[in-house]
Amino acid sequence: MQTDTLLQALSSCETRLNYWIHSSEANLLLFREDPIAALRIANLGLDEALLCELEAVTDSIAEKLAAA
Repeated sequence: MQTDTLLQALSSCETRLNYWIHSSEANLLLFREDPIAALRIANLGLDEALLCELEAVTDSIAEKLAAA
């Protein structure tokens, strides 16, 4: 999936995600600890392939930061 598609999908659910995050302390904590799991649990209609791509991108960034 291309970066533009990923960004577009995330932008399209931003308002619903913000509502979900702020609807409970548990949701907020989950998003802070594991944002990908939170996106899955929030059930925002994001395709699983998109979530897997986002997870791969965030894992790659974390690995690069850890190596720095």
